[in-house]
Amino acid sequence: MPDVSAPTTPMWRRWLAHLWYGWGNSLTYWGLRTTDVSFFRAAERAYSRAIALWPEFSGAYFQRGIIRERELNQRAAGLRDLSQAIVLSPEWPEPYLRRGLIRRFHGNPHDAIADLERYLALSGDSSWRDEAERQIAALRAEC
Repeated sequence: MPDVSAPTTPMWRRWLAHLWYGWGNSLTYWGLRTTDVSFFRAAERAYSRAIALWPEFSGAYFQRGIIRERELNQRAAGLRDLSQAIVLSPEWPEPYLRRGLIRRFHGNPHDAIADLERYLALSGDSSWRDEAERQIAALRAEC
């Protein structure tokens, strides 16, 4: 997971942000195991704390975006977080894939195609490549 290290953010804040990020990942795991939404809410708060400590932490935006959209049904907030992860780490392919799939299934086909094509351009030979290609073909057939 690429992150932009801002020289203005002290090392201790980045270290503490990673601790909150790890805690958020743990809470997400337990939310998935138990299907208890309170774990996802707590994970969202943990990722938010990581972001507050280190505003350039693209991984925290990415994870919070996934939790918000997929588990907490906060689509607009999730898309904003994924977009911020892209702004901070424009060569990281995963946020494009996630944002593209969300846009694909929620009525934004042209932007979905652009995101999925960008994912394909950046990802190389990934396990999601075939699925991204299938989704692009389906979107083009629908448009």
